Amino acid sequence: MDDLLLKPDKSKNYRGFEKINGLNFAKTNVKDRKYDYLLSLMGIKKAETTFENGILYLSIGNGNPPKTDCKEHETVIEIGNGGITVSGRTSDEISNGVKMLIDMYASRGKTGYFPIGEFRYVPKIKLRAVHMCLFDPDDGTQKEDTNISSVRRRIETAALSGYNSLILEFWGMFPYEKREYAHWRNCHSRESVEKLISFIIDDLHMTAIPCQNLTSHAGWSRITSRRHVVLDQCPDLSDMYIPGGWCFATTREDTKAFLRDIMDDLVKTFRNPPLFHCSCDKCFGFGSSEEERVLPADDLFVNHLKFLRDELEKRGARMAMWADMLYSSIDVKYWKCSEGTADRLPKDILMNIWTHNDIGNGEWKDITYFEDKGFETAYSPWINKDGAKNMVEQCLKHNSLGIIQTTWHKPETALPTVVYTGGYMWSAKEPSAETVKSHVRWKNV
Repeated sequence: MDDLLLKPDKSKNYRGFEKINGLNFAKTNVKDRKYDYLLSLMGIKKAETTFENGILYLSIGNGNPPKTDCKEHETVIEIGNGGITVSGRTSDEISNGVKMLIDMYASRGKTGYFPIGEFRYVPKIKLRAVHMCLFDPDDGTQKEDTNISSVRRRIETAALSGYNSLILEFWGMFPYEKREYAHWRNCHSRESVEKLISFIIDDLHMTAIPCQNLTSHAGWSRITSRRHVVLDQCPDLSDMYIPGGWCFATTREDTKAFLRDIMDDLVKTFRNPPLFHCSCDKCFGFGSSEEERVLPADDLFVNHLKFLRDELEKRGARMAMWADMLYSSIDVKYWKCSEGTADRLPKDILMNIWTHNDIGNGEWKDITYFEDKGFETAYSPWINKDGAKNMVEQCLKHNSLGIIQTTWHKPETALPTVVYTGGYMWSAKEPSAETVKSHVRWKNV
């Protein structure tokens, strides 16, 4: 089973792959999820829901009774000549098992062959997330296709590569209801966005997480486009931003009201997500009025981050942010915060440390800088495979919360790295180049 991306940890009574007939029906006692879409990828129409109590399970064909000795977070798959049974304590374990079955099914050309035996798996990394963008196709910049159908295909690839969370950033393409000038006129329809989020949550069993720049990158457009979603349409709102519009003027009440409405729209549409990514990278300034411009930038930054964190807590979401301004950018020549700024922040903010390059196989100082202060961290690689490899290894070593794999304006180019990182996070075993290549290929034909 070396060619599997979603490898089990243990196997018992394994005797190779055999063709199993009669896998045309399924049943489950999981009540909070539907498995129809995932099962359809193996040619199975749907799963009948039973009302049995006890250990959760999903059986296909004439599978054996569920295993009752499942440990916490453990998925147990039993495959015999008569059928298949996936057992676990929660629906997450059942979903993990079904995705492992899809991987097994596809590894033999989708011909009905499965490995015979008992297989057990426990996740190695808690947060296994991928970040995807939906850009304005007409912004005049060079980028790969990010229309909804292409994004949907890549999301499915990520789900079947072991990711459990999907972070979406819309770049002016989200159809805000409370502030209609906060999106481009050619933004996606609310129906199409809700369908995409439903696909993520209901069909792929991933956590859908919104990402929106609520501090910097306030134009909500690619830098090279020189466009600004709000000010290009409503220049009279310029007081809500610093001169030039790169950052929000964070102390103004109209700015805060605007940001609250943005949060409300996203939290509602993403169906009360547990996490909300506020970005907050590359902050160049905060004040708009003369009074604000003489206030210490450290204070403005800290107060604004606390405002975002508190507002999101009211909405049931934990705040995540790019952490570069609190550590990696301390040596920049424009404004830089003092080294003690992070100490003033609530420790439940998730610090997302990132670089587009390889961190090397030594210690990445960003990790201990934040974790020694009591923050949880997640790391973000991009296209660089060596960088992804070293981040996964550091995440495992430090037992950090997880990885947020980015794709930015090159999502198709990044797809092999997405698959590679997903497989490595899944089993803590580096997938081979051939395994990655085959998974990119069969999931995208």
